[in-house]
Amino acid sequence: MKLVVMLLVVFSAATAGEAPITLGQALETALEESLTAEEARIKLAQGKQSLGEGVSYLLPDLSASLSKSADSIGELGDDPWSFRLTLSQPVVDATVIFGLVGGIRQSNVYKAEYEQMTAELILDVQNAYYDLAEAQALVSSAERQYERATENLKVAERQYELGDATKADKLRAEANLLSAEKEVISARAGLEVNRLAFADIVGLDGWDSITVEELPPPEEPDLLPTTVVSSALLKGNPELEALEAQVKMSETAYWAAWGNLLPSLSFYASKNYNGGETSATGGISGTYGLTVSLPIFDIPERILDINGARLDRKQSHLELARKELDTRERLVTLLETQYSTYKEWEFASKNVELSSEVYRLTSRSYELGANSYADLLEVDAELTQAERELVQAKSEYWSNRAELNYVLGTSMEWK
Repeated sequence: MKLVVMLLVVFSAATAGEAPITLGQALETALEESLTAEEARIKLAQGKQSLGEGVSYLLPDLSASLSKSADSIGELGDDPWSFRLTLSQPVVDATVIFGLVGGIRQSNVYKAEYEQMTAELILDVQNAYYDLAEAQALVSSAERQYERATENLKVAERQYELGDATKADKLRAEANLLSAEKEVISARAGLEVNRLAFADIVGLDGWDSITVEELPPPEEPDLLPTTVVSSALLKGNPELEALEAQVKMSETAYWAAWGNLLPSLSFYASKNYNGGETSATGGISGTYGLTVSLPIFDIPERILDINGARLDRKQSHLELARKELDTRERLVTLLETQYSTYKEWEFASKNVELSSEVYRLTSRSYELGANSYADLLEVDAELTQAERELVQAKSEYWSNRAELNYVLGTSMEWK
């Protein structure tokens, strides 16, 4: 509860324009408040339930019964009631053993599903955060474009008044300003869409004024744990871990089906109390014994169960093998994309620097009459495009990095 209160204060400050939301705060809130986090916590509870059910197979069964009997229906009301208390404890029973193992394995399945859902939630929050940061940066770029268009219109009007520019130049400047205003409106609309998507994923009610931090510069790809794609590298992948837990569960179910064909041995003890005084013990007698059970008439059904469990086991192994191949290919692609997106960011950064300088020189030359307004519009468009490419390159890098962390199983290490 303290965490929620603290984050509400932070988000209130952020929406008031005092401080943007950090990625860590967004993740903490999502893991506490989102619907996906609640579903993941239910998986943990189901795991505990399965574990408890498995342990319950080892516990003795205690039952009580109350009955009466007579030689005829008319005499039934005259006979006393008989009370019986029976305690039964399995001694050698494959159902009990595999029930315990199955409960443990099923608990591991739920735990793996919890880890997978949590890792997917972290990935979704990160992508939504990066998309929102990109939308904010595009708004800033559109506003800078609008500011340049405003200044260019002032210069064109002044040049027109001095007779150094044509009326066509002045009209182009006005049209350029309208186009820049349209870009600002479009960028702000995209920002609102990303704000809403971010709020939905994180689990926030208020979204119309949410802001996030500017994305940091990309890191050198050499700092990443890039090695040969081996089984050890994929060991922490949440999807593979969930499938591996399913494989172990299918193995248990297969051998449990075989175990149902085996005989079982159990010990029982019972106490009987008869309402009539029929013995010196006051109507109380005890019974002890051993019970051996062996299926006979349901063997064909058990054999069908074995065959079904065998097919389920083969299917789970096949799904795991196919997922391993897909994950290897996915990881190789992500590692290659990591390098390419980093290089794209480097090129985009340099291009913004060069385009900014070209625009500055062209704008100055236009004021001096050395360049036409068409030249100024062209370099302004190039600068705007360069800024957008830089924003997109940075966002793509961090989105790729988030997915790479998910595949490598390091998403849970974000703290």
